Amino acid sequence: MEKPLSEFDAATYWEERLGADYSLGGVGYRGLGEPYNRWAYRVRRHVILRRLRALALPSGAQVLDVGSGTGFMIETWREAGADTIDGCDITDIAVDRLRRRFPRSSFTKLDIGLEPLPEADRYDAVSANDVMFHIVDDAAYARAVANVVAALKPGGYFVFTDFFRRDATLRGRHWVGRSLHDTVAVMESAGLDVVDRRPVFVLMNGPAETLGVLRGWWWVLSRALKVAPWAGGVVGALLYWPEVALCSAVRAGPTTELMVCRRPDHRSTPR
Repeated sequence: MEKPLSEFDAATYWEERLGADYSLGGVGYRGLGEPYNRWAYRVRRHVILRRLRALALPSGAQVLDVGSGTGFMIETWREAGADTIDGCDITDIAVDRLRRRFPRSSFTKLDIGLEPLPEADRYDAVSANDVMFHIVDDAAYARAVANVVAALKPGGYFVFTDFFRRDATLRGRHWVGRSLHDTVAVMESAGLDVVDRRPVFVLMNGPAETLGVLRGWWWVLSRALKVAPWAGGVVGALLYWPEVALCSAVRAGPTTELMVCRRPDHRSTPR
């Protein structure tokens, strides 16, 4: 029997999930196979890298990635030109492997929804790739955002991906699709200004809303890949450039999006 949301043990869940599959297939959309997830992460890298470069961080920028997993954002920050890149994760397996893979970076095991980050006012930017919607408890979610704000320098950025549903918040066992309204309210209450939001996917992830054509497309695609995950490499390659073009062309997407928030230059008091 599944535990109620209030009793969901995120650390155990992710330790077991990554222990069984420490790959992009394990941290990505499970059941669709690693070949498809690799192409989806290439799209993600393209979109996120462009936004990170647009932040125009100062020379010698220090950044932190929350929920570093297999190291996707560590690599992306490297490409963006960050000087110091630290990370944290809720699992032992991720922290151990990340320390071996990226010896120049510092990695800490912690639960961002429960524990503050080690140093305050240190980072020019903090990222969280597909992390925030896995914090199912609303109080823990608010604490996580407050902990991020405390770690940022004045003027620093919080860059994260989520669904930002246009209708009501939707809750599952290990995820919460929070509404755009509720997400913005938490960010503003913590003292952050929302400065940008861009689509990460249009076709290559399940739609967050009940959209007829896209819902039908995703139903067919996801079930085909679950039957034949080996075909994900071909499907992903065919979808890559159309997806990149769509993400550049549309201002808001039907599924995963990237939000950029900024801590004001002056020390603000959370509202």
